[in-house]
Amino acid sequence: MKAGWLKFKKNNWDARSLQERTVLKYTAWALLPVLVYFVLWQPAHIEVNKLQAAVPVMSMQVERLRSQSSEVEMLRHRPKPALLDAVALKSAVEDSAARHGLREAISTLDLQQPNAARISFASVSFEQWLRWLRALQQEQHIRADSTSVVMLPQAGMVKISATLINGGAQ
Repeated sequence: MKAGWLKFKKNNWDARSLQERTVLKYTAWALLPVLVYFVLWQPAHIEVNKLQAAVPVMSMQVERLRSQSSEVEMLRHRPKPALLDAVALKSAVEDSAARHGLREAISTLDLQQPNAARISFASVSFEQWLRWLRALQQEQHIRADSTSVVMLPQAGMVKISATLINGGAQ
């Protein structure tokens, strides 16, 4: 490699006259600040401005991740709801429907698995159904696993068929 460099120097630098070498040296010294500015300082200055805008956003994201991780840790240690057997699940659904005025609207309520029940309504208010489903989930840890909703001609009324499962199966 050293031999290659010496050959390059001999062919390109030593072959020049003293005046040419002097002009090239001064030109190099004059262009050096321009080169340093455009290659080093300007890109660094632009990136500093970008970082000044990005760092506060990233700090907020870190704080949000920390709060979410503490929430996950809290939820991880929360006791899991008890798994209801078939009879208890059916009883809990019927009691909740009676409290929310939906007991008479239930067409069928059949047990499917140890922790699942199939329920259907021929005609029920969609808003009332949603309120009851939310209360059922919060109070009994029973949620809708699959639901089929068909709109009826009456405003706000729907035909619903759903599979309800106990929260322990989640």
